[in-house]
Amino acid sequence: MASILILEDDDMFRGFLADALKSAGHEVREAADGEKGLRMFNAQPADLVLTDIIMPGKEGIATVRELRKAHPGLGIIAMSGGVAINSPLYLDIAQGLGADRKLQKPFRLETLLQTVDEVLAMGNTPRVRTRPKPKEG
Repeated sequence: MASILILEDDDMFRGFLADALKSAGHEVREAADGEKGLRMFNAQPADLVLTDIIMPGKEGIATVRELRKAHPGLGIIAMSGGVAINSPLYLDIAQGLGADRKLQKPFRLETLLQTVDEVLAMGNTPRVRTRPKPKEG
């Protein structure tokens, strides 16, 4: 089906995501942080990147921004949660910077698979964010 790159620092959760997406027929690669993930993506692009926001090294917001700038048609899903008190705010920021969808952890497997399908259905149409023009007067 699709090539998906998972960027998640929690080994167990990353493995769960990878297993679920492989079971759904996707080709999956994994990285524990944004820096390694970007290197992997640049060596072999993916159709979709699923990235955690709070990670060591290059965190998810910077990763989303860099990916969106270089690859306007790439599918990107941001996820965050757990102990992060500000994770809803971080997810809103990531979406404002280019993530197509956001997932608040914990989320159900069905929600993950549905969100992946929705983003993949967008194809590689550029997702250019435009700011509204200020009102005159």
